[in-house]
Amino acid sequence: MHPSVRPSVRPPIHPSIHPSIHPSIHPSIHHPSIHPSIHPSIHPSIHPSNFQKLQPIYFSLSYFLSSAGLKQIHALSVQGNYELRIDLEDFENSTAYAQYGTFGVGLFSVDPDDDGYPLTVGDYSGNAGDSLLKHNGMKFTTKDRDNDHSENNCASFYHGAWWYRNCHTSNLNGQYLRGQHTSYADGIEWSSWTGWQYSLKFSEMKIRPTRDLENK
Repeated sequence: MHPSVRPSVRPPIHPSIHPSIHPSIHPSIHHPSIHPSIHPSIHPSIHPSNFQKLQPIYFSLSYFLSSAGLKQIHALSVQGNYELRIDLEDFENSTAYAQYGTFGVGLFSVDPDDDGYPLTVGDYSGNAGDSLLKHNGMKFTTKDRDNDHSENNCASFYHGAWWYRNCHTSNLNGQYLRGQHTSYADGIEWSSWTGWQYSLKFSEMKIRPTRDLENK
């Protein structure tokens, strides 16, 4: 089974919910199995009333592994227009980034948990290449919740948890395999930058309201 995927269709728009407190989640340097003690922390200062502050909001990749994490990221992203930045580093200390002017989780879902927290992402820029746009519109798949379009469970097959289609062009919740590996596409992969058999040393995802960009 090849990890490449096809573009998706955007789901219909519906009203969003509006929670009162949002998370600031700090990034782990490695795969969650390397740092199991890292947990998200809640900061009431990260709130729609403070959107004018140029304060990016960080979340660890391990946080995506729980439904509570996805629920909080959804609750944050429905408050307004957000951008996403992904920073990457390999074991030769080379760095790259991918930035998306559009980002959200479950933006058009009446019940995001039941709907699988579908990804909305677009407007790529950066130097890492675009390895996320083909996941646009996909639901989040874990080993015990198969939402992908493959006949197999992509999370089990590629040892991760992600918005798989059939199956992936990125796998940032994959195994921490320390660089070049002989297995196929099951590490921490960003295929447009390092291909299918190189597991990255570091990846970080952070979001902030897009209206902040006008004041950079």
